[in-house]
Amino acid sequence: MIVRRYWRIAVFAPIVGFLIAACVAVVMTDAGSGETEFRFWFVVRSMANYGVIGLVIGAVALLGGLVAVAIADRKLTKSRRLRTTAAALGAMGGVVLLSLTIAAVLTMLDDGLYAGITIAFGVAFGAAASVVAAVMVLYADRHTR
Repeated sequence: MIVRRYWRIAVFAPIVGFLIAACVAVVMTDAGSGETEFRFWFVVRSMANYGVIGLVIGAVALLGGLVAVAIADRKLTKSRRLRTTAAALGAMGGVVLLSLTIAAVLTMLDDGLYAGITIAFGVAFGAAASVVAAVMVLYADRHTR
């Protein structure tokens, strides 16, 4: 029942993550470079690199939100607000857990200097993923009724 209702989210969440990260790459590359000349291939490479990171974050947020909705409302009988909140918290939890794992690996590799900033970026990306997850679940619930 969960798969039947939320299959669109499973298809579009990684794509949305890729597109959001690619747009951030364009803004950062164009506005942050300080150059007046627009370098097309540099921007395309940046979009691809950031897009893959966004794809991974979208997939992890999808898994976290799906697990949270399955735990909170397995039969999909409770309120829409509970499912939306559970998806948002699960998406943020999944992304923060990913950043904690990366920070732990960085610390074990004797590169603990970047652990704090990795966790901070994980919280920021998790907040964005939670908003996107809440909107997608709310739309999917409205669409099925």
